[in-house]
Amino acid sequence: MYWSSLLFAAESAALGLKASFWDPEPLAGPGVSRPSEIIKSWFAPWGDSESVPESGRHDTGLNAIPAQQSNPWHRDTQQVIPISREAESLEKAEGNITLKVDQDFQVIYPGQTQYVWAIVETCDEPAYGSEYLVLESSDLSVWNLSIAEDIAGCYEIHDGGTKIRCQWMDFYPGTSMPVRLPLRLGEYTGPEIKFNLTLTSYNYGEAPEVKTAPVHWHKRDLLTYVQNDASEFPQPRSITVRCLPKSDDEQARLKQHFKWADFQPTGFYLNPNVSLDITVSGPLFGSQPQLMVGTPALVHPDYHSEDMPGGLRELQPLRNGHNFVSDPLGGILYIRYSHPAFVNIPPVTVTLGKGSAVQPFPFFQEGITRPAQWKAMLDATTVPFAEVSGARVILTGLAADVKHHADRGQDQMQLLDTYKRIIKAQDTISGLRLPAWSPRDKPSLLRPMVVQTRGHIDPNSYNFRAAIPHERSGEMWWQPALRQSWMVWHELGHHRQHTNTWSWGAQGEVTVNIYSLAAQRTFFNETRYDRPIKEWNNAKAYLSQSGDKDFDTAPVYTKLVMFEQLRVVFGDRFFHLLHMSSRRALDQRSDADMKHYFMTKAAQIARKNLTNYFVKWGLKPEYRTVQQMKKQPEPSDDYTTWPVYGGS
Repeated sequence: MYWSSLLFAAESAALGLKASFWDPEPLAGPGVSRPSEIIKSWFAPWGDSESVPESGRHDTGLNAIPAQQSNPWHRDTQQVIPISREAESLEKAEGNITLKVDQDFQVIYPGQTQYVWAIVETCDEPAYGSEYLVLESSDLSVWNLSIAEDIAGCYEIHDGGTKIRCQWMDFYPGTSMPVRLPLRLGEYTGPEIKFNLTLTSYNYGEAPEVKTAPVHWHKRDLLTYVQNDASEFPQPRSITVRCLPKSDDEQARLKQHFKWADFQPTGFYLNPNVSLDITVSGPLFGSQPQLMVGTPALVHPDYHSEDMPGGLRELQPLRNGHNFVSDPLGGILYIRYSHPAFVNIPPVTVTLGKGSAVQPFPFFQEGITRPAQWKAMLDATTVPFAEVSGARVILTGLAADVKHHADRGQDQMQLLDTYKRIIKAQDTISGLRLPAWSPRDKPSLLRPMVVQTRGHIDPNSYNFRAAIPHERSGEMWWQPALRQSWMVWHELGHHRQHTNTWSWGAQGEVTVNIYSLAAQRTFFNETRYDRPIKEWNNAKAYLSQSGDKDFDTAPVYTKLVMFEQLRVVFGDRFFHLLHMSSRRALDQRSDADMKHYFMTKAAQIARKNLTNYFVKWGLKPEYRTVQQMKKQPEPSDDYTTWPVYGGS
């Protein structure tokens, strides 16, 4: 949500900020007054808009501001500061502009590019904007920092430059604009990096106003490892890679919220800045295998409040024969070999060259690795990661935590069997099954990842992975805990949501639990629920309220009762058919359209007019929705009274 707000602010700024980024004379530095002849040239009496020379026309395109709009700064095309406000402006200069800095991370690695957001704002009182703004830094080469790419609107900055300088003319009152500054760190031996960004505002007749904001990183060393006894690690360097459907295509086919992994693990860690010789052999039918480096959201082995740098990154596609690759940050190695229209394409063989570039680490392969081999790898490893490659899931985390549970007697095959049951339960409630007559309704050949992430954050999901906080990682590695982990069921459930058809915005944390409940029923049954009966009691209290109820603003677990009630009344088949229909439907354009789709499709599946049911729950069906549901027979029962979770 935060970054969405920033993007919205940027669009707002584009509509309120004139499209001129020229600077008549570069400033010598913060606090230097503009030469008076240049100031005067800004206020040349051009007269009406038709007499303005082309070089002076700054209002074009999306940034156009009508000359006649009511604005104390704008009279026709002349820029005027009312003299009566000059003294007031000087008194209030300290509050005219603000500069805030937001960093994606507080740590940085040599070779890494990170983004710093400079958020430039002007006071929203009508008299206080800025005719000329300059955002700049000192020389960043002191820290071996450079600008990693061109910055929109900052025309003096170029890729590889070492000084930030952005300029804007006529920055209107009440404007807020985030500026994304991409910075890349080269080799640097110091423990931290500190510098200020400086924002200077120039207004005619006023002293320049200067604001500063700090940028601060702790520098981390790159993670390079050597496996002391590689003989304990049986994974081969020659890897047979089968072709998989592309993750984008599977996401579209299944209408899933997030993508699953269309790459496979190797059991090797790629050291940073070391060239790796890779040999590819086999027929290539249009697609080329590709190396992927880094596990998304993986916790740092030494700093458990941080993730590994860089996330998941793509290297260049590989061709038949020898290929040489390297990566500045390093990380766990994966291979992607995928095809847009999946057919029976032969596998290829990818061979990782010998040497220090890649190091094996504890790697369990379902159906291949023996328990004794697994324990031996965990005992011997000097590379601090572990990965489990199952038929339906990939698990990645820290070897020390995996070893802790292995020493307690955890059998990896039992753990993987539990994940299979979770994923199959979520497949089933989604109307996915292997003997389905249509390919659209078959379970995916791709797998989700469950990743041990940094500590003391909320569990979360995104493309390819569910991220489990470090301190709660026992729920992903210890089978008895996994069997009861609403957290893991929930995060895997986020991948399944149909957010383009019937799971509208306000239900993001509600419909996900349709899949959590499906997993729960796998390990308990219909008579023993993990959800407390009080949630049913809270729903009854909500339903008994008089007046105009709003389902979207009700508590999350109260709303979940409605979806579970539909399953209890109409059976699991209700959600099977809802998902199957959704996979064949066009994406809906708005929340209103998704509500309409859900309610009308629910009535069609139930073969009942559910208007009164949804009205009682506070969904407020539109006229078009009511008219569609009225085509179904009237129910003989009040379905809102049907209990769930073993209630009465």
